[in-house]
Amino acid sequence: MRVINKSLATLIPAMRISIALAFLTVSILFSAEMFGFTPNQNKYLLDVRTKISESLALQFSVFDPVKDINKIQMLIRYIVKRNPDILSCGIRLDSGKLIFKSNNHEALWQGYNNYSNSSHVLVPIIFSGTLGGNVEIRYKELESLTLKGFFETPIFTTSAYVMLVGFFAYLVFMLRMLKQLDPSAVIPGRVNAAFDTMSEGVFIVDEDQQILLTNQVFSEKIGISIDALVGKKASSLQWESLSTQAANPPFPWVEVLKTGKSSVGTQIKLKSDNNEVYKFVLNASPIAGENDIARGVLVTLDDITEQEQRNTDLENTIVQLEETKLKVQEQNKELHYLATRDSLTGCLNRRSYGEQFEIAFDSARNNGSDLCCIMVDLDHFKRVNDNFGHAVGDEVIKLLAEVLQSNCRQDDLIARYGGEEFCVVLPNQTIETAFKVAERIRVGMEEESIKRFESGPHVTASVGVASILDEPDSPDQLNNMADEALYIAKSSGRNCVVTWSSKSKLSSSQT
Repeated sequence: MRVINKSLATLIPAMRISIALAFLTVSILFSAEMFGFTPNQNKYLLDVRTKISESLALQFSVFDPVKDINKIQMLIRYIVKRNPDILSCGIRLDSGKLIFKSNNHEALWQGYNNYSNSSHVLVPIIFSGTLGGNVEIRYKELESLTLKGFFETPIFTTSAYVMLVGFFAYLVFMLRMLKQLDPSAVIPGRVNAAFDTMSEGVFIVDEDQQILLTNQVFSEKIGISIDALVGKKASSLQWESLSTQAANPPFPWVEVLKTGKSSVGTQIKLKSDNNEVYKFVLNASPIAGENDIARGVLVTLDDITEQEQRNTDLENTIVQLEETKLKVQEQNKELHYLATRDSLTGCLNRRSYGEQFEIAFDSARNNGSDLCCIMVDLDHFKRVNDNFGHAVGDEVIKLLAEVLQSNCRQDDLIARYGGEEFCVVLPNQTIETAFKVAERIRVGMEEESIKRFESGPHVTASVGVASILDEPDSPDQLNNMADEALYIAKSSGRNCVVTWSSKSKLSSSQT
C-alpha cells in the first residue's frame, strides 16, 4: 500500500507538469503561426490560383470568343478536371450572356461582387485589344476560413500531434527527473531507519518550509503517510500555539531559518486528520550550509499529550481530595457532635461533660479563679410519664434544656447527666452569681411549662449549687457536692435552689 501511495504521489504531480508543458509547447506553435514564422498553406494556394488565372488569361487572349468557343470550352473542362480546387467554371460575354457553364455554376457563383477574391476569380478574354468577356472560375473556400478547415490545417494537426506525443514524452522525462530529485532517494536507508527508531517525532524542512524527511512516529501520530508529508509545507499542518502572548506566533522553524539560532522548548498543539489533538514540546535546530547560513531545520517533537492528561487528572484528583477532605472534616464535626451530644436535647452527654469539666476544673484551680457547678432535676417527673406519656415527657426534658441554654453563657457547660437530671458548669462565676443563675432556671422552668403545656403537665425543678471555693479535691467531688445540695432541695419540698458551703451548711431559696 505504501508503494502504491508513493507511486501516486509521484505520478500525479508529474502528469500535471507534463500537461502544462504540452500546452506551453502548443501555445508557442500557435504564436509562431500568428507572427508568420510557419509556412502558410492559404498563401500557397492563393499563389497557385493567381498563376492559373494569369496562364488562362494569356491563353484566352489568342482565341476568338465566337469562333474559338469550342476550344475555350475544352480548355476549361480540362483545367477543371485536372484541378480539384475548382468547383465550377463559366464563360460570360461582355454583354452579360453566359455562353458556357459547368455543373451548378450559377448556384456556386451567387454572391459574387464583381471583384476577384480567393474563391471567385475572373479571367478576362481579350480580342483585338478589347475586352470580349470573362471566364468565371469558382474555387473551393480556403480551409482556414471555416471551422472544419481550421481542424484540417497543418498548424492544428501539428499541435494535436505535439500535444499527444509531447505529453507522454514530458511525462517520461518528468518521472525520471523527479526520481533523481526525490529527497528521500538521496538519504541513505540507514538514516531513515535511525529516524524511525526514535521515540520522538522528527522532520526536516528546507528553506521553503517543505518537509524533506520525517519518521514513522510523526507520520502515525498525525495520521498522514510519510509519502504525503514529504514535499508538504510544514506550516500547512493544523498547528496551534499554546502560548497566550500572541494570537498567531511564528513557527519555530521559520524563526530558525531567519536567525540561524536554535529554538528549544516551544509548546505547540497539532490536530491530526482524525481530529485528535496532540500537544508537543518542539525543538528546532538549524542545518547550516555555506557561510553558516541555515539551509534547513531539524525539528523534533516530544509528545506530552499523555503527560498533560496525567497532570490534568492529578489536578482533578487533588481538587477531589480537597473536596473529600472538607466533607470528611464536616462529617467528623458531625460525628464529634453526635459523639459528644445527647440525641434528645443537644446538650453534652455525660462522657463529654466529664472530659470538659475536668479541663475547666484544673484551669480554675491553677489560675485561682471561681468555678461553680449546678445540678438540676425535674420534680415528680415519673408522674409526667405515667399521666401524660413518654412523648410528653421528652418534650418536658427538651423544654428544660432550652431553659438552661437561654439562661447560660456560650462558654458554660450544659450536660444531660441522666434521665431528667442536668448539670451546668459556670467558669469564672462566684457562688452568688451561680445562685442567681440557678434561680432563673428554676423560675423559668416553672413559667415556661405553664405556657407550653396549658392543660398540663405543669413541671417544676429543684436545683443544687456548689463552688470550687468549697475546696473539692476533684471535679467528681464538686459534682457530688452540687448533687448533695440538690438532694437537700428535693427533701426540702422541691422547686427550690440549695447551695453547698464549706462549713457543711446549706443555704436555700424557694418561691
